[in-house]
Amino acid sequence: MMIRERFLRPLVVGCMVVLSATVLPTWAQEPEVPACLRVDYPQPTVPEFGHTEALSYSTQETQCWVDVVEARRAGGMALDVREAAVAPLPGAVALPLPSVADRRYLRDQPLTLVGTGVDLRALTTACLSLRKQGFSKVQVLLGGARSWARIQSVDMVTPQEAWLGALDGQWRLIGIGLRPEQVQSLVGKPEVILPSSVDDAALVQALNDAERARPLGSNQQWLLLTPNQASGQSLLARLQQTPYKPGARALAWLSGGWDSYNAYLQQQQQSAAHAGRPLPRSCGS
Repeated sequence: MMIRERFLRPLVVGCMVVLSATVLPTWAQEPEVPACLRVDYPQPTVPEFGHTEALSYSTQETQCWVDVVEARRAGGMALDVREAAVAPLPGAVALPLPSVADRRYLRDQPLTLVGTGVDLRALTTACLSLRKQGFSKVQVLLGGARSWARIQSVDMVTPQEAWLGALDGQWRLIGIGLRPEQVQSLVGKPEVILPSSVDDAALVQALNDAERARPLGSNQQWLLLTPNQASGQSLLARLQQTPYKPGARALAWLSGGWDSYNAYLQQQQQSAAHAGRPLPRSCGS
């Protein structure tokens, strides 16, 4: 036993020396790096919210559309198919969109589906489906609730509505007083770009010229884009005194201007970056 220990003890000591000379320096030189600081830590891909191409519609789909003048002239029943949480529209019957097909007694009546104004794709699809089920006189109101309850010559549009409407090619953009970097971040390129000092007559003339060159589509509306809330309100006050006439439809204004639009995009990008992913722990926690 004494002899075995004499041979084993130097062997164990030698192994420990070798380990200390090779492994320990490596640990000292390569400390563990927190996941949030590692170069190979997988970073989420953030989708591009600033630019998009508008979807197109077939002739059959556009035959579902009706403007507010034609809808009121035709009479019949207006169905408010927006979410139940919103305030009801005067003169319209609130009915969830999936429930329309169950009202078979409405098949022979003229029906106008009134949505948010930026859900045209969904309502057009519903219109075609309802027509196949025997609702031959169903139509979709262009502009939705804003068009139905319009009491002024300029519609207010939220940043979310601006984004969703762009997917359907609903907007033709007018930039007023925007910087080049602000223009680059928009959902599309403005057709009309004017300085902030533009007067009412010049604005109306620019819109007239643009419409003569390319008339507004039946589902389209001019969307005014200003740098911020204050500049937009100043412009709107002037426009109320010089109403816009061409196309017989109201202008739309992005409420809050570019500032609110940019804040909305940043919020959406942050949400997309963390969608389906747990938030990483802060370094040191």
